[in-house]
Amino acid sequence: MGSLLEVKDLATYFYTDEGIIKALDGVSFSIDEGEILGLVGETGCGKSVTATSIMGLIPSPPGRIVRGSILFNGRELLSLSERQMRSIRGREIAMIFQDPASSLNPVFRVGFQVAEAIWAHLKTPIREALLKAAELFGRVNIPDPLVAISRYPHQLSGGMKQRVMIAMALSLNPKLLIADEPTTALDVSIQAQILSLIKRLQRDYGSSVLLISHDLGVISTMAHRVAVMYSGLIVEEGRAEDLFQKPLHPYTQGLLAAIPRVDEDKSELAVIEGTIPDLTNPPAGCRFHPRCPWVMKICEAERPPLKAVEPKHKVACHAYAG
Repeated sequence: MGSLLEVKDLATYFYTDEGIIKALDGVSFSIDEGEILGLVGETGCGKSVTATSIMGLIPSPPGRIVRGSILFNGRELLSLSERQMRSIRGREIAMIFQDPASSLNPVFRVGFQVAEAIWAHLKTPIREALLKAAELFGRVNIPDPLVAISRYPHQLSGGMKQRVMIAMALSLNPKLLIADEPTTALDVSIQAQILSLIKRLQRDYGSSVLLISHDLGVISTMAHRVAVMYSGLIVEEGRAEDLFQKPLHPYTQGLLAAIPRVDEDKSELAVIEGTIPDLTNPPAGCRFHPRCPWVMKICEAERPPLKAVEPKHKVACHAYAG
């Protein structure tokens, strides 16, 4: 299978009174057809900015994509007009946002909100679009779909709202689904249901998925490949089983060491010393070097490239320069 999405050297900056925030500063990765890529990292590393950059939804001002390439299905998205991007959003690339409560319009029935997307792109009569919405509600396990389409968002639980958002995202059978922290606001039992639903629908529809999360447990159960993000950059990328069994970057190792394990008797969890760098004035060289236990002189001066050091396993670290 070939690559559906190729992101190369993507840089997205935000121009503020406090300075230029370099939210993304050279991000590169790809997603193959039918693949789930997990994008993981702590809060503020640039995961959501990556998603909104792909969707062409960076607020301008203050944000701007200053360089790079986003090649989707052989088409350069950064060269498209806003009108051309609107024809792609929803139909070819769809997104599930973090908070369904803020993504749904409180004054419209949820069935109409799903049907509206179908009508706008396919010009399907609204009655047929509503029946399609009900069918989609059934596919995402919303009880009594024909009744549910007449509900308002405030009449649904958080889990049901997220199912509505998934139905909306899948309404036009997109080639790429971006799920940005899709289970953040949900309790653990509902999280498991939503993740299982996304995986089943991805398999049924054959879509590719960019799954964004700070939860390594979620990523380990869902993703085929994983990209680890730190301070606006990808620092490690590889097959999920390789990355979790043999993490190479010291930051990835620190993240995994901080996860509590039932087979280990520890009184304290491991921590990564230091704090996340200020993106208005990031460190020179490797951005992780002020917190890195392996730091060398070269780390303070030169940014390490993301390169393959094992088959299908890339890392950005000077320790693997040999």
